[in-house]
Amino acid sequence: MTDTITTPSLDDLLASLTTDDSGNHATAHIDPSWMQGRTAYGGISSAVALAAVKHLHPCDAPLRYAQISFVGPVSGDCSVATRLLRQSKSSLFVDAVVSSDAGVGTTGMFAFSPERDSHLDYNILSMPDVPAPEDLEPMPPHPARPSFTSHFDMRPTTGPKPLIGQDKADMLTWVRFVHQPSCDPVVALLAMGDALPPAALHMFRQMGPISSMNWTVNMLSSHPQTDDGWWLLKSVSGYTRRGFSVQDMTIWNRAGEAIVSGSQAVALYA
Repeated sequence: MTDTITTPSLDDLLASLTTDDSGNHATAHIDPSWMQGRTAYGGISSAVALAAVKHLHPCDAPLRYAQISFVGPVSGDCSVATRLLRQSKSSLFVDAVVSSDAGVGTTGMFAFSPERDSHLDYNILSMPDVPAPEDLEPMPPHPARPSFTSHFDMRPTTGPKPLIGQDKADMLTWVRFVHQPSCDPVVALLAMGDALPPAALHMFRQMGPISSMNWTVNMLSSHPQTDDGWWLLKSVSGYTRRGFSVQDMTIWNRAGEAIVSGSQAVALYA
């Protein structure tokens, strides 16, 4: 009989998260299946940071904002050092530093705040008219795809086309976990939200390394949820030159509600 090899899921990874008596420190283990080259995929290190913050600094208010910086590689056994920056009647600000053998890898600042009554009600973040994920083909396996992508079912809305050599730097893809997590949905969404490659990759005429430098996340919903695990991820770059690209990012649920808006700076070595 052949043994079945099961890739550890997001829930498995988060089960490794432990906290100490200091109230400010946690440890976790990032499995090799979450790697992207020599470092863990940025979404998973961000999710580990948020999970540690929520364990160590529980708060009734939902996450509103996160500012993530990808400082260096992180992998394997890692530690998360947190610090409460400010707590008021309406808001909580906590930062976190994820480190491993190579030193500081990912830093994050997380802000929690409840919804408030307002006379303003304005929203132009409408979901594009795209085919349903069931009507699209999954992204086929490819030797060049990073290990972490094995955790996701990705279905580009444009259908099969060359990944590089395009005229525009944009990506629009339905994404869901292969193994649907049961953890905090906000942590899961952060683990998924950076799953697409940088939009500038579509314009590459020659290949070269890519490195995300930061990630700004604005949570537009206090209780993010979707049907059948599917989320529509969009990344669009309006500026790519001199080895750097900046992109806007949006996530919608199946009902067409904008759940996350954000931005990212990317270093290009091509």
